[in-house]
Amino acid sequence: MPGNESVPNRPEGIAQIGTRRGIMCSMAARKSPPSPRRNKPSTRVVMISAAIGALLILVVSAVLNWPIGGGPRGSGPGVGGSGQIGSAPAPEAVFDAKAGDCLNWNDPDAGDIRNVTCAEPHLFQVTGSSDLRGKFGDNAPFPNTEQWQQIKQQHCTDVSKGFLSNQFDPHGRFSVGAFTPSEDGWADGDRTLHCGIQQPGPSGKLYPITGSAAEMDQSNVYPVGRCLGINGTAVWDPVDCARPHSVEITGQVDLGEQFPGGYPPEQDQDGFLATRCADLTDQFAGGPTVAKDKGLVPYWDTLAPESWDAGSRQVNCKVSAQLPDGSGLAPVTGSVKGEVQVGKEPAPKDTAPNEPGVPATEPR
Repeated sequence: MPGNESVPNRPEGIAQIGTRRGIMCSMAARKSPPSPRRNKPSTRVVMISAAIGALLILVVSAVLNWPIGGGPRGSGPGVGGSGQIGSAPAPEAVFDAKAGDCLNWNDPDAGDIRNVTCAEPHLFQVTGSSDLRGKFGDNAPFPNTEQWQQIKQQHCTDVSKGFLSNQFDPHGRFSVGAFTPSEDGWADGDRTLHCGIQQPGPSGKLYPITGSAAEMDQSNVYPVGRCLGINGTAVWDPVDCARPHSVEITGQVDLGEQFPGGYPPEQDQDGFLATRCADLTDQFAGGPTVAKDKGLVPYWDTLAPESWDAGSRQVNCKVSAQLPDGSGLAPVTGSVKGEVQVGKEPAPKDTAPNEPGVPATEPR
């Protein structure tokens, strides 16, 4: 039967960067510099985690390029953050991006955010924007964390669905994110929400996407041989199998091959996958009783109707172990292909704050 591990809700990050209007207005009041220079006003990047309801404020030094005479960027040559003529400042990548554009960054605070081709690894694909002025007038107070989550869900989910031709898998590998106005930008009248698609792990860290999300299978699957970490009794971000983990991926199955028609009821999926995943696990482990002899049991994912309607067809087969009292997943160390140790106590729970928007360092 399928496993019953506790999978935390995927944190959905909202990144917030000061508006170009606010920055440019403050800079325009400066006296003209005698020579090319870099001015570095502080802009804020705010990541909002739905999982913990916390507000994490990171300071980004955004480089604005100013030419001789102090005019705005674009009226003459300027020196950018890398010291190269004409290089673009980080926040401009967000404000200038159009639906379909892809953004990437390497720094934990997103200070080096930039526009890249979608064929390159990226952390955010822009799906469009939403003007909030119809609901939030000039005197509307700046939304709090919970309100931003609601605003993002109400506006960016529909924008992103439209970009994906209304085929968005709410249980798939992608989630909806947004760049919002900063508090200063909001006070200056900015009401634009920049929406996009991202690929977070359970901790909120973002994993790179290669290719356009509009052309990709959204099934939430991992490569065969990958191990997923454990946080207490919950499935966590991918880790090396030599470290304590919750599950190990032993197979991948295309349910569309077995069920070429409409959505198969969950019991039909279970009936097929019980045999198919047992076979794939035996092949992966090296024998028909290898997993069982090491205290591991196979289980599998199933697809919900809304996932099927969005075009998802792939599911994973896995092995895991239960705690002796049946209260959740036990920590497992080592691959089923080699020596395995199964813990009898829950894994330590990570008390560090989630890191929405921070690039992941381990492969997905």
